[in-house]
Amino acid sequence: MKKISIGLIGFGTVGSGLYRLLEKNSDIIAKRTGIDIVIKTICDIRAEQVKKNTAGVAVTDDWKSVVADKDIDIVVELIGNIEPAKSIILNALKSGKGVVTANKKLLAEEGADIFKAMSDGAGRLGIEACVGGGIPCVLALRHGLVGNRVNSIMGILNGTTNYILTRMQENDMPFAEALQDARDKGFAEADPTFDIDGYDAGHKIALLSMIAFNKSIRFKEIPIEGIAHISMMDIIYARDMGYVIKLMGIAKESDGIIDIRVHPTMIPNEHPLASVRYEYNSIMFDCDMTDPVILTGRGAGASPTASAVLADIVQIALQDEAYQSPLVTDGAACLIEPGKRILRYYIRIQTDDRPGILSQIAGVFGKHDISISSVIQKEVHPEYVPLIFMTHEAEEEGMLRALRIIKEFDFMHGDVILIRVEDSTGAGEKK
Repeated sequence: MKKISIGLIGFGTVGSGLYRLLEKNSDIIAKRTGIDIVIKTICDIRAEQVKKNTAGVAVTDDWKSVVADKDIDIVVELIGNIEPAKSIILNALKSGKGVVTANKKLLAEEGADIFKAMSDGAGRLGIEACVGGGIPCVLALRHGLVGNRVNSIMGILNGTTNYILTRMQENDMPFAEALQDARDKGFAEADPTFDIDGYDAGHKIALLSMIAFNKSIRFKEIPIEGIAHISMMDIIYARDMGYVIKLMGIAKESDGIIDIRVHPTMIPNEHPLASVRYEYNSIMFDCDMTDPVILTGRGAGASPTASAVLADIVQIALQDEAYQSPLVTDGAACLIEPGKRILRYYIRIQTDDRPGILSQIAGVFGKHDISISSVIQKEVHPEYVPLIFMTHEAEEEGMLRALRIIKEFDFMHGDVILIRVEDSTGAGEKK
């Protein structure tokens, strides 16, 4: 039986989850794969604490000694952030070791050097755990869908935001209360900014897009919008119109141009992703040969992510020198020009209650080639009238210009809320 020695760097939620997984399931893993996977060394700055919670492994706080150990076959980096994670991965790859990481932030924002080192053939890199936790979406793209051209990707890529929006949708719970509930249940960090503002989903859609479209993407060029501005009023209006609001990562390719973005999105109740609730993630690949393929599961947490890490360890161990890179890019992506995407929109505006206001707003929309599909005015607030507009498809640049003008009217109250609408029940339109 082949033995694979692991150097585990980082013994936090996922690292300790991997340790427990191997303790519990090493026998069944060996039977299925013919590989005896053993953690030889654990590296963590809390070395003494780790020693109290482990047995039969060496423990150190020096990552360089782990990378330099010739008896270690695969380095598993689970410390997160940029440094020293980047140095760990680069040094391990250059030394010819396999590397497995769950560090989506590093790969999405500063992965160019790592991808180059990987393509140079020195070592092998596994990134399944970077996207979707235990959902095998990278494996699906690289193997199950390898014969397909991916037209587009649409995904609920963050469990924290999906939990919050589900509670708002199903329990009429205001955002702040839903966020606190997510914290209480362990679905949100003490500082949830990274999730709430959409950056976590942004990292994931960037990596999925690079794998699917074989182009490098600059993370800073991805428009990202979070959910903190979504109110119960928006949730209720969406529900009344037959929609739900989800934070979506979306990437569509057409004629060599990629439209990639993260933002709250209204999707119809019959959409396959509309029923994905609470902390669950779901990813839809729309392909030319298979039509939409949907993968759903818990996208984070110790056990699901550890499962993905182990899957990469096994893949590298089984294929060894023949291991195929999960990410092969052919130049930089050509992204859609800012403002040129064409979508439908939900607009919520708060105004004075007096004649002529609706015609003024409609006039601004008309001057910017924006056709109104419907207008809703269901209630009168003591201080203002909420007006809800649903538009037909319009160019985003024209929509944003129109809203800047509307915001300056003296009858306006508060912010103008814009939510993009995706009516297609597939991940994208067929070519």
